[in-house]
Amino acid sequence: MELEDAKQIIIEAKNIYLIASQEPEAIASTLALFYTLKEQGKNVNALIDELPESLKFLSPSLDFISYPKNFVVSVPKNVADISQIYYEKNDEGLKIHLTIDSGVIKKDNIAFYFSETKPDLIITIGIKDFSAELPTKLDSFGFLMESPIINIDSSPGNKKFGKINLVQERPTAETISELLQISNSESALCLLTSLVIATENFKNNPTAQTFQLASELMKKDVDLKQITNNLKI
Repeated sequence: MELEDAKQIIIEAKNIYLIASQEPEAIASTLALFYTLKEQGKNVNALIDELPESLKFLSPSLDFISYPKNFVVSVPKNVADISQIYYEKNDEGLKIHLTIDSGVIKKDNIAFYFSETKPDLIITIGIKDFSAELPTKLDSFGFLMESPIINIDSSPGNKKFGKINLVQERPTAETISELLQISNSESALCLLTSLVIATENFKNNPTAQTFQLASELMKKDVDLKQITNNLKI
C-alpha cells in the first residue's frame, strides 16, 4: 500500500529534492533516482555533500543539471518604502520600475540572487534520522520540513520519519526498482552500482531478486566491469 502511495505522490510532484546519506550505496541510488525523475520531466535537486572519488564516473553531466529559475531582486524595507512595481519588456530588454514613497535606494542596497523552488516532495535515501543527521541542511533549507517525505532506507534502526516509509532490510536498489521504472542507461548504471556496493559484488547474501534485478539492469547497455573497476571490487 505504501509503495503505491509513494508512486502516486511522485506522479503528482513537480519539484523534488533528493537527500542522500554519505554512504556510497545511498549516493548511487540517489543518482539513479535523479536521472529517472529528470527523464520524467521533474525539476529535481540532489543534495549530496560530496561525491566519493570511486563514484565520480556516475556524476551527472551539465546537460542534466538544472539551474534555479527564480531570480530575486531584494530591497530592504529599512532602506526604502516601495509602493508599486512594474516592468516594461521590448526587443531591447527588460526594465523594472520601482515607485518609492520614502527613502533613497543606492546600488549597494540592492541584492540579487537565485531562489530555490519550494519542493512538492522530498525523497531521502539512506537517512536513518532526518532531524539528527541533517542539521546543516535544515538550517539552510528550513522550508524542507513543510514538504512530504518519502523515506527510503534498508536499516532496521530507521526512525520512520517520513509520510511514507519504504524501509526494508534489503539493498536500496531493489526498493527503488519497484518504485520507479528504470528505463535509461544512466539510471541503470547508477542502480546497478548501488546493488554491487550493497552486496559486495554479489558475495553478501544475494537473493534471486538481486540477480534478477542485476540481469534487467545489464540489459540496458550497462557494463558491470566498468562498475567493478571503478569501485575496485
